[in-house]
Amino acid sequence: MSLSLSDLLADPTLAGADPVVHAGHERMSAPVRWVHTSEVLDIAQLLRGGELLLVGGGGLAEASEEDRRRYIAELAERGVVGLALETGTRLPSIPTEMVDEARRLDFPLIELHAVVRFVEVTQAVNGTLINASVRQLQLADRVSHALAAGLADGAHIDDLLGILARVAQARARLVTPAGELIAEAGTEPAPSLNKSMPDITAPVNSAGVTVAMLTLTPGPDSDLLMLHAARDRAPEALGLALLRWRPLSQVQRDSHEFLTVAVRGTRSPRRLVELAERLGIRGQSAWIGVVARVPETQGATLAMHGVLQRDGRSVVSEITQERYVAVVALDLGDIPLAHARRNMLRELRETPLPPQLRGALGPGTRDLASIGRCLHEAQAALDLHDDRDQEVMVDSLDLGVERFVAAVNRPALVAELIDEQLGDLLASDRRRGGRLFETLETFLRHSGRKTDTAADLHLQRQSLYQRLDRITALLGDPEPGSPRWASISLAVNLEGARRRGVAGT
Repeated sequence: MSLSLSDLLADPTLAGADPVVHAGHERMSAPVRWVHTSEVLDIAQLLRGGELLLVGGGGLAEASEEDRRRYIAELAERGVVGLALETGTRLPSIPTEMVDEARRLDFPLIELHAVVRFVEVTQAVNGTLINASVRQLQLADRVSHALAAGLADGAHIDDLLGILARVAQARARLVTPAGELIAEAGTEPAPSLNKSMPDITAPVNSAGVTVAMLTLTPGPDSDLLMLHAARDRAPEALGLALLRWRPLSQVQRDSHEFLTVAVRGTRSPRRLVELAERLGIRGQSAWIGVVARVPETQGATLAMHGVLQRDGRSVVSEITQERYVAVVALDLGDIPLAHARRNMLRELRETPLPPQLRGALGPGTRDLASIGRCLHEAQAALDLHDDRDQEVMVDSLDLGVERFVAAVNRPALVAELIDEQLGDLLASDRRRGGRLFETLETFLRHSGRKTDTAADLHLQRQSLYQRLDRITALLGDPEPGSPRWASISLAVNLEGARRRGVAGT
């Protein structure tokens, strides 16, 4: 069984240290792959992700504020599950800047108030993790052998699902991404039995396309490790069975090739046009790309797909590797593309979608050959989308600066421009702990409307005026409407992207 970060803090080897979580409370259920200890500040590059890092704090006590912030940021970027930091003589408390950075990144930062023997923690926890991994491998082999024997005997998909249900001692259900039942097997457990263990789900792929979703509902004798083993091994065998008994339709094959050609690009645009013609989306006047990360639940994209098909819009889509990709074709007539995009985004945001789903609307194009770029930009916006944001659908146009900066990937050049335009203002904030940059960013976001800026910042108008006077003085009193303001605005957007952790800044 995997151990969560909360499980580890409750383990006797760590519980005695009176652990206190200062940041990342919502990520305490994350599974821990390994426990590691090191005092090296640039350890992140040597980690694989999924570790809980135990640190005594000696190196951090001597580090600069900037190095401490960078330390937290690098661990979070690497995918480390959390940092447990021992405080005491060398480091009386966790530095404020580390707590601030961890909270900004929603990275679990834990303070250990008592001395613990890290070697005992790593031996106990890692030993448990290794034993669980070995047993899960054994169970996974049992699942694979049972399903392989069924395939060799020519078992139909219904029979294969029955074998899986018996081995996993669970109810097995297989449905298409659209929610259509393919097969099910096993005894339906009583509702009261489902509370302790949730359903286990996994995508089933065939010829590179997600063609079904497998759901395993635990029964009274279910073993969680066995269910996870079945989730890992069963999809491959079920995918082969579906390929034999339910091969992809021509539309599915054409859709897969069309989206693949669009994303990867081709030296022969004629093939893209041929596929668009066969799929019935060549004659429209505009196209919009949509990309989403979908949760492993059956029918997760049904609501989104239904919205995209409204008003007679044609949609070519597929799910691959838990990613939903779609091209929406529109007949706009005299309607501006921007207007059609705005309406589609509004419809998506107003439709109840699974909270775990995160999607992005691409910029749109009137040139079919450019649809690949639209999908790339939608994916780029999705990659930049902050999962802590409550907005399920993001508009790629809102992240234009961030996408550009990430694509350019010139941190030094960006830093030089920011320092050139905003150097004194940012230095003043650092010295005084001020909010001048935040004020300027908000002021520009509201297009210079002082009333809206003051309301957004919860300031009295007179206080805002004083801040704006200070800001313009630090910027050199640029003339309103002058070319300098365009450079300042760009620098503000770049600094905002940098603070949000965008690649390339």
